[in-house]
Amino acid sequence: MSNNVIIRKFEPEDAQVCSALMQDHYRNHALDLPEVARKRIADARSTEYVKLISKDRVLVVAELENKIIGMGGLKGDEIRHMYVDRAFQKKNIGSAILKVLEEEARNKGLLSITVNSVFYAVEFYSKNGFKIVQSTQIERHGLNIDAILLEKKL
Repeated sequence: MSNNVIIRKFEPEDAQVCSALMQDHYRNHALDLPEVARKRIADARSTEYVKLISKDRVLVVAELENKIIGMGGLKGDEIRHMYVDRAFQKKNIGSAILKVLEEEARNKGLLSITVNSVFYAVEFYSKNGFKIVQSTQIERHGLNIDAILLEKKL
């Protein structure tokens, strides 16, 4: 599947579709998070939010037949905003996004990258070469969320 997928830099006109992808994830699929957290985070993932975050990090999108089906970001040495449309998961789209972000990190001279992962995504990151560092909590929109910190040497 990933052979037909194009991974490209985020453009401002992608913000609405990326926002919808994020909101769908939190409203319908992040079931290990409390409902109040899912709603608050989904509501915060507006088109304006996506445009704002694109200014201080690298964002890329995965596109298939001119439709955005995934996205990911790199802020400093941290992988952020990894989302793949549910219909396209387990088809190496997320791995393709990660490869592009890893190359961005190498180009910046980074020797490793990290990700604060929710529990259900740890297996995905492990399959892509990340190693568990520790359990942690991350703050998102005023909420503390349990997570696992992972790292990958580049």
